[in-house]
Amino acid sequence: MTRFPTRWLLLLAVAACPAAAGAGEREAILGPFLAQHWRLPVPAQGAPPEAFTPLEAALDPASCGSCHPQQYADWQTTLHAGAYSPGFAGQLIEGPLAERTERDACLTCHSPLAEQQRDAGLRAQGIVCAACHVRSHRRFGPPRRPDAAPAPSPAPHAGFEARAEFQDARFCAECHQFFDADAPGGKPIQNTFVEWQQSPQAARGETCQSCHMPDRAHRWRGIHDPETVRDAVDVTLTPVAAGLEGPRLEAALVVNNRGVGHHFPSYVTPRVRVAVWQEDSSGRELSGTREQAWIARVLDFSDWSEISDTRIPPGESVKLDYAQERAAGAAVLVGRVTVDPDYHYRGVYQELVQTYSDPAALSRMREALRRADASRYVLRELRRPLP
Repeated sequence: MTRFPTRWLLLLAVAACPAAAGAGEREAILGPFLAQHWRLPVPAQGAPPEAFTPLEAALDPASCGSCHPQQYADWQTTLHAGAYSPGFAGQLIEGPLAERTERDACLTCHSPLAEQQRDAGLRAQGIVCAACHVRSHRRFGPPRRPDAAPAPSPAPHAGFEARAEFQDARFCAECHQFFDADAPGGKPIQNTFVEWQQSPQAARGETCQSCHMPDRAHRWRGIHDPETVRDAVDVTLTPVAAGLEGPRLEAALVVNNRGVGHHFPSYVTPRVRVAVWQEDSSGRELSGTREQAWIARVLDFSDWSEISDTRIPPGESVKLDYAQERAAGAAVLVGRVTVDPDYHYRGVYQELVQTYSDPAALSRMREALRRADASRYVLRELRRPLP
């Protein structure tokens, strides 16, 4: 496992910070409404209208859930709700990110409401409903569905303002597209919106919401969710000609980005491992028979350069060619694809567990490391019996 100095995580945060963004490119992509809507941190809401009840003026997600129970239930399961995670919160206690300037820059995205800077309980809830839907106590959202029930009269919180931008992929770009001008290899380290723009999905009119918010579900499943990835990525293990017979085994493990509307994976923090090896009849891997490779974008943060980029663009494939002598006792050829969503963060957490002294920070980092370890999963394993 590669070790990551803490400053590397800090550089990720700086690259994502709106203050480091290229303002012209940002506004050109977002358009006037979203460029204003996504001023981060979200400015304080101010005094609520006199007619508002305490529930209508509240900004905590549970209050929203009293009228929007399904959206609230979905949100509770998401990485948005977990944005103030142990791995993040621990770094705000000890180390470079605990310094006021760096802490505030990080909170801009992880707890984006101005009110969250003053309210620890609200801050710990991460990216809350109001981060997307409330500005100056006015509610915003997508246009009502044609088959929606009539709105109550009078409408709670004075109704809402319908905006088509909530159904537009640009809505997601403020957080999922970095606008840093000095990008390693000429590509921002978070380039998901631009990748989508160049995809077959965009050409067909499919948006981020099409996959990540189907039927307007507030679940935002992505690379951490095995079923979401399996629905979009195909894996095959194909013998080359008669390559599974005789003393030499030849095969190809192919990963096809059939349905992901951006590179797989998009960000620099996950890695996907592809591997092929031989096993005996008891399921034991035979030594020296493994061949493997990573699907990932690898950066050198020390000099802000790109080392390699083996990610799979939409509609394309990568192939691991396997060619090995058949080992004594080999009975099965195995191909496996493993997704490691938190590869980069695990390296950071391993470093910090060794260096932290504050008990609260150390406790959070150990929990973060446990979660990062648990996030790995086998996307697909294929087994080919040998004749």
